[in-house]
Amino acid sequence: MADIFSQPWFWPAVIVSVGLPVALIGLTELHNALARRGSRAAPIILMVRNYLVPVAAILVLMAQPGAWQGQGTWPRVVATVFGLLVIVVVINAINHLVFHRGEKGSWRDRFPTIFSDLIRFVFIIVGIALLFWWVWGTDVAGVFAALGVTSIIVGLALQNAVGSIVSGLFLIFEAPFELGDWIETSEDTGSARGQIVEVNWRAIHIDTGNGIVIMPTAELAEGSFTNLSRSPDPYAATPEVTFGTDDPPGRVREILVSVARDIPLASPDREPNAKSLAGSRFAVAIPLQNPGDHDAVIDTFLTRLWYAARRADLHLDGDMTDDWRTPARLQDALRQLAAPLSLKPGDTDALAAHTRLERYCAGESILRPGTVPVETRFILSGTVVLGIPTEDQGFVQVAQLGKDDAIGITALSRTQTISRAVATSDVDVVVFPIEVLDDIVRAHPVVARELVRESENRLQRARIALSAVGEPLPFGRQTLG
Repeated sequence: MADIFSQPWFWPAVIVSVGLPVALIGLTELHNALARRGSRAAPIILMVRNYLVPVAAILVLMAQPGAWQGQGTWPRVVATVFGLLVIVVVINAINHLVFHRGEKGSWRDRFPTIFSDLIRFVFIIVGIALLFWWVWGTDVAGVFAALGVTSIIVGLALQNAVGSIVSGLFLIFEAPFELGDWIETSEDTGSARGQIVEVNWRAIHIDTGNGIVIMPTAELAEGSFTNLSRSPDPYAATPEVTFGTDDPPGRVREILVSVARDIPLASPDREPNAKSLAGSRFAVAIPLQNPGDHDAVIDTFLTRLWYAARRADLHLDGDMTDDWRTPARLQDALRQLAAPLSLKPGDTDALAAHTRLERYCAGESILRPGTVPVETRFILSGTVVLGIPTEDQGFVQVAQLGKDDAIGITALSRTQTISRAVATSDVDVVVFPIEVLDDIVRAHPVVARELVRESENRLQRARIALSAVGEPLPFGRQTLG
């Protein structure tokens, strides 16, 4: 018995007879677990279980002294098979760990398939050459020499094409942008501004809103571009406008900031700012939530600025005329409101000196929450939605106002309003300062009763609307405009 234990083949045989079943069972359980998770590593584990481990066991047994007579050709054959299996398993494992597990949009995910195949081919050739040198003692110097010469020839033949591809790959590896970023390219690379929707080894796809611009990565690498999404401050639209030379610059800048601040697509984290330029020109910087909103914000800003400038008696683009706000039109508007306000025919002439006409475009806020109105506006034409801003719902609609309805009726009670009134179309109104409205309700108490009744009606509608979305009435009992 002691002689058996002392034999050089005994312990390897024991290790194989015990270790092989244990290894096969363990690899089987690991394969089943990976297969249930849908992992791409499952086929690799299956290859190790079915081929690599059994061949390794045979190799251990055959490599023992005296296990095979003669020149030992069959152990070398088994060793060669084992080496080939190791090469295949290692290459598949590296491919899985490096590329298959790469996150979506990462450089590993974008790495060209042709390059990964080429790298695998080189590894296989080098691995086989080293295997034959190690097992069979073959001189492999010629193989490496051939590989070197072949690489030189291929490199010289494809230097221009490969050079552009490599420069594009370097740009991808540097990762100055990622999917979803907004970039603006310079004119030398073909001016474009948009959102990156796809990146591969050959080109970058940029959605400009007017189609997809496909820009080669090599061309982008050789030029310059600005990543608008990686700035510490929000991207800002910067329109320039001109006003009349007699318009006070401070007043103009105030109007510009006020209009810019009220645009829904503007960033809530940064305040817009305006500055004076030469020649009665002004520039306003409007921080945006998304660079893709640039054109929409510019359009909205310029549209609303036209109305705001007219209301503030400022002269956008130096236009000194206003054919809409005329005394005759104001008289017609007051006569339209004569019945709701119990006005006599002669009252409209006296009121014309203290009231004025205003126009609003769709989307503009006519009344803002948290303010105590000092004027009441009566709608001549157009529609206005009255609602309450909330943190969860954003904006809860309470009522839709139309012709002859009042906006800012809390001015009579000098109380703060919790509502916002937003024009849903072009809206024309007559503005009554609170002092003028006080005189009217003193002379005609029925007007005061109607306004109070309307205020209570709006408050009741607010309770119903907020209750429908599970929101309480803000600040207890308040008033709506």
